[in-house]
Amino acid sequence: MNKSSISNITALLKKIKPIHYLVVLAIIGIGIFNGATGIMPQIKQSRYEKGIVKSFDKWWEEEGANNFRRVGLEPTEQIRQEEFEQFRNRAFALKPSYIVEDRIEIMKKDFREWWEINGGKEAFIEKNNRYPSESDFRNELAVWIDNYTDKFARYNMAFIPKKEQYDRLLTSWILFPSVWNYILFAVLFVFTVIKLERRWQWFILWGCIIGWTLAGGILVSLLTSTSFFDHYSGERYMGMSLTLAFLLGATAFAPRKELTSQVLSAVCFTGLLLDMLINWFVNPNIFGAVTVLSPVAFGVGAFAGLKIETRRKTRRELKQEALLERAQRVANRNPMAEMKAKTRAMIESGIENAKGGRSDQALRLLSQAMIQLLQEHPIDKVAVRSLADSMNKLYIEISSNQWLEWGEIAKAKNAPEAAIMFLKKGLMLEKDRNFARRALYILGETCVTNKIEQEDGIKRLQKVIEMNSTDILAKQAQRILDNVQK
Repeated sequence: MNKSSISNITALLKKIKPIHYLVVLAIIGIGIFNGATGIMPQIKQSRYEKGIVKSFDKWWEEEGANNFRRVGLEPTEQIRQEEFEQFRNRAFALKPSYIVEDRIEIMKKDFREWWEINGGKEAFIEKNNRYPSESDFRNELAVWIDNYTDKFARYNMAFIPKKEQYDRLLTSWILFPSVWNYILFAVLFVFTVIKLERRWQWFILWGCIIGWTLAGGILVSLLTSTSFFDHYSGERYMGMSLTLAFLLGATAFAPRKELTSQVLSAVCFTGLLLDMLINWFVNPNIFGAVTVLSPVAFGVGAFAGLKIETRRKTRRELKQEALLERAQRVANRNPMAEMKAKTRAMIESGIENAKGGRSDQALRLLSQAMIQLLQEHPIDKVAVRSLADSMNKLYIEISSNQWLEWGEIAKAKNAPEAAIMFLKKGLMLEKDRNFARRALYILGETCVTNKIEQEDGIKRLQKVIEMNSTDILAKQAQRILDNVQK
């Protein structure tokens, strides 16, 4: 992975807010819950049935086939299959299915048998003093099945319009009818929330999410009270398809063109279509009503997206956007300008970190920014001086060696004013006598040769000679002084 990829990932992570992590964690938690309550029973049942097959195969190889041979019958594949069916039915009779829906089908058959043959009708007549109708049968069956299903989360948390248990709307959204609904929801919910939070105030966004989560079940209840969907009113409603449809509609449409795009709208329409197809073809019949209502929710979301005013951006966001826009304009001109823009952005980031008390990160960013400023051609003297002053004001601790090193770089890059500034700062901090003498020489030479603060430069060269008059540095200082006097 190159540096560019790492920087892009870092920039992306900086844009992620704490609320995004909470949303992702909540979605993962919902997924785990649905997996445990919806998929695990199927996995357990599959393992149980595989165990039945394995047990039968073992019995057939060791005893079953031989039993038929003893009585003069050849154990054909048809006989083997018939024996397996009997073996399987006995196993299921001893241990009911882990899948609640399969168990319900068996219970319906058992209840019908009890009702017709084993005294069910008689018990009803004795209790109610009248002969039961088919409607009475369905009601009694529903009560019997409910006593069983209420033990399971996917039933006691789901909203059933016919029962009008509206308190279950507070929990039915946690459940998803299929893994495809969950995957689509997980991706598109995060996508739409991130897009809409840039446009709406947080309380508007989350108020709409909560409102549609509750309203979705009420709308399904109203639709299933009509004659076309009435026979589905006893089924379980769950999930957040209508909430998702609303969010997709709001994301696809906006008050201003720059807030959306054709690609974004296409993603939203595609997401809506996929969710409708899943609800119509994959999920139970009540989700046909959800499919019919999804375009309505999408339309309401589109209206909200067009009408709800965009939120005011914070001062920090406006500052970042202005900085990025300015950097982009500069970057579009040439590669050197792009590097300059990145350097200025690094300076802004370093100052923000310093103000936020993150001194180590500020030191790293501002030091790197100074090095990059000194690598520019020509050197931006105003930016260099401004950054140096900012370091002092923000109490960024720069070592004497670092100041002196920057001074020598500036001198080599023919920026004497910057070099003199750096060398003075380094000289004020330097404790080592030899390093201080060398800095005095470089500072004096720079001042004298560039005729900037020339008198001070002469004094510094004289001080170099005064500290040690016998070495090469002293001779070089004397040569410069002699040239000045000529």
